[in-house]
Amino acid sequence: MRVPEPRQLPSGSWFIQMRLGGQSVPVTERTRADCIKTAQLIKAEYLAGREKKKGRNAQRTVGELIDDYVSKYDSVLSPSTVRGYKTIRRTRFQQIMGLYPERVTSWQMVINQELRQVSEKTVVNAWNLVASALRDANHPVPDVKLAQVPENDLSFLEPEEIPLFLDAIRGDPCEVEILLELHGLRSSEARNVVKSHRIDLKRQLITVQGAIVRGSEGEVEKKTNKSKKGTRTVYILIPRLEELVREYEKRGEEIPMHGASMILEHVHAACERAGVTDVTNHGLRRSFASLAYSCGISERVLMDMGGWNDPATVHKFYIKLSQRDKTSAVDALRCFYAPLDDAARVRDAIEVLEGLCERYGDLEALQPVIREAAKLVCANENKGK
Repeated sequence: MRVPEPRQLPSGSWFIQMRLGGQSVPVTERTRADCIKTAQLIKAEYLAGREKKKGRNAQRTVGELIDDYVSKYDSVLSPSTVRGYKTIRRTRFQQIMGLYPERVTSWQMVINQELRQVSEKTVVNAWNLVASALRDANHPVPDVKLAQVPENDLSFLEPEEIPLFLDAIRGDPCEVEILLELHGLRSSEARNVVKSHRIDLKRQLITVQGAIVRGSEGEVEKKTNKSKKGTRTVYILIPRLEELVREYEKRGEEIPMHGASMILEHVHAACERAGVTDVTNHGLRRSFASLAYSCGISERVLMDMGGWNDPATVHKFYIKLSQRDKTSAVDALRCFYAPLDDAARVRDAIEVLEGLCERYGDLEALQPVIREAAKLVCANENKGK
């Protein structure tokens, strides 16, 4: 077995420097022959161990390889990710979990059978875990075709719907957590803010640090957030949140923390009561991003407030143009090609004001404005005659 040529040290001893598995292995002996023999022995033991490890992986079933993968990376994966992996191990691709990888005759058939039972996204997620476990154990990853995953539900509340939604959740047991989600917090972050008492009324700040997620053994408190920018401070934007927290402080009570599923149920119920777009907890975070964009908040400030790292992700999944934005853009283009006269502009303004009154009730402060605007239109039309 070949090893590097030894060299003699000033002390008279013989020395060989080897690299095995990316690590430096020094060998020192009194004679040249002993130095070579020791180096050869160390290298032989290393190669034997590597072959033994490869043989062990080759004799592991698909399910055991997944178990090994999850166990190996348990400390660096989030508790919710580990929980998801264990669920996949327990429920997906059960026909091959007890087989050695080389015994699976048709991986594509396995994929096809699974697609008959669950959604495309579920199969893709499950296959990604299988592929990662195979790759980590130095097994070849089969070339398979996966079904295209339908686009995620990207529903959000239009700016005009948010006040109606706020009225609908008033007095709801989960109101504090829901309001935090409308400040751009993830549901896991909002629950941790409540549990850790991180709403500072004096400074008007919400400190977002850590999250509460579901792990294999139940709920787990994470010290870190999902992204690098996840740890942040957010200003209190909705007066009702401050009002609620003061009420709890006045009564000497702690704000109750609720389960993610319960909060989701209450969000859906509030949407139904308000007659607005049905959204999820994450849809409220998307509503925050879209509202900020509609209000002209810069992308950099928005990313800082929401704890996003990647602008592309913000644009793809969170910032959604409101119908109001689209209508304004269309109106601007129409005005370019067919400029409105003053009377037409006033008529359009009256329609907008009357629409506000219809939606939010008879707004007394707007009635004199509407009447004066109507007079201007009449005067302009009479002048034209």
